[in-house]
Amino acid sequence: MKNGSCCGNSDPQKDDSKSKCGCGFIEYRDQCRIPNPSKPSVLVDEGFLKEFEEYAGSLGIKKVGYALVTPDVVIAERFIQYPNAIVLTAEMDEELIKTAPGEEAQRLNSSLYDRLAEMTFRLADYLRERGYFAEAIHPMSGILNLTLMAQRAGIGFKGHSGLLITPESGPAQKVSAIITSIASLPLKDDNEHEWITEYCKRCGKCIRACPEEALIEFKGCCSSSVVLMDERCIGCSQGCTFCIENCPFYTKGYHHIRSRFERLMAKPEAAANSR
Repeated sequence: MKNGSCCGNSDPQKDDSKSKCGCGFIEYRDQCRIPNPSKPSVLVDEGFLKEFEEYAGSLGIKKVGYALVTPDVVIAERFIQYPNAIVLTAEMDEELIKTAPGEEAQRLNSSLYDRLAEMTFRLADYLRERGYFAEAIHPMSGILNLTLMAQRAGIGFKGHSGLLITPESGPAQKVSAIITSIASLPLKDDNEHEWITEYCKRCGKCIRACPEEALIEFKGCCSSSVVLMDERCIGCSQGCTFCIENCPFYTKGYHHIRSRFERLMAKPEAAANSR
């Protein structure tokens, strides 16, 4: 693995939840066709959310989750109307992942961002039409830390690559969100994917695969951390996906990796119990 030193401005203890990866931090205009209601509703039932999720799936959304918008996930210095969010993912296809960094890869990458943005605005219109406030958060905007939002929603967990890892898509998805007036969203109290952090510590393939050395591992006496060097990452400028293509969660699948990891972790526990 490529190791960094704890000098200069690189702090291994620094929270990198606001990492830009060269993407976003752009204010996108509201492309919804329906205006927000003057007196938004705040309550929904399970039936409404089921219909919403089915509609989202019909558009091409892979996963829907729900989370609160807390100060630590707000990147841009701007007012957030409501503390409730619907988190959405769209899966990256194999063509994008297998295309070498460059003009064509970037075209495919931008196309997926555009498609997810369009789906997000359409879903915001769906909510507005039914009396709810909805603000679409473009997947390339820098308003919210969307990876952390998806993690809070229980959709997956952030890996050492800085990418969201999910059972459905591994590390291969884009994330968007909708800020909404709906206050009765089914929030998650825990996250069953936390084990991913421990697996990533033992793996490191994304670090070794990065041609730009954008992922730097800092090792301390008691722990280690991985920092994404924004200025080096070419994921958004050239459509680079080497960290995805080489990730075991992509090559072998989430459930295969989890099964192997659980067996590995059970061995020392079984040995300790037999003493």
